Amino acid sequence: MRFSSGIDSLSRENRFLKQLTLTVVSLLGIMCGVVLALYNKPPIVVERSSRGLEIVKATPQVLLLDEEITQAVSLMLKARFTTNSPSPEVYLNQEQLELKSIEQTDMASKNMSQGIVIREIELKREEILAQFDRVISIGEVRSALKTLVKIKFEEISPNELNPYGLILSKVEPLENIKKGEK
Repeated sequence: MRFSSGIDSLSRENRFLKQLTLTVVSLLGIMCGVVLALYNKPPIVVERSSRGLEIVKATPQVLLLDEEITQAVSLMLKARFTTNSPSPEVYLNQEQLELKSIEQTDMASKNMSQGIVIREIELKREEILAQFDRVISIGEVRSALKTLVKIKFEEISPNELNPYGLILSKVEPLENIKKGEK
């Protein structure tokens, strides 16, 4: 082997390594740019449905306002206590659905129906108090019962039917309702 051919092969190898190094550094720069551009974006959510896999728009996790919680509690109470509420499974957990089913079966056997009129929803730190009138109908005769309950709810992922992401998990009636007392 001649000295000049050894130098030639060494210089070709060095050029190849320089090009390879430039390519790797360029790819690294592009990847860093992509990471910097995407680091603060919400994730892409892929959900399985009856139509196959579909990409769902991710919603950032936000805190619900008091007005939104009040609206959600109102919908949950109507789903729980109104006789002909449409799709109560959207706002009630399994235990509340079973309790509603038992209550409505008993009321239907007595030819009764029920609706509610919400008077006040009070949001406290640890609990929610709701005051409403239960309007019970037997044929054409109606009577209203003043009711005060303490409510607990669970968080689920929001969807089109339940944009609040809350379902009713527990309703505790409070017995001592006095005039002027909350």
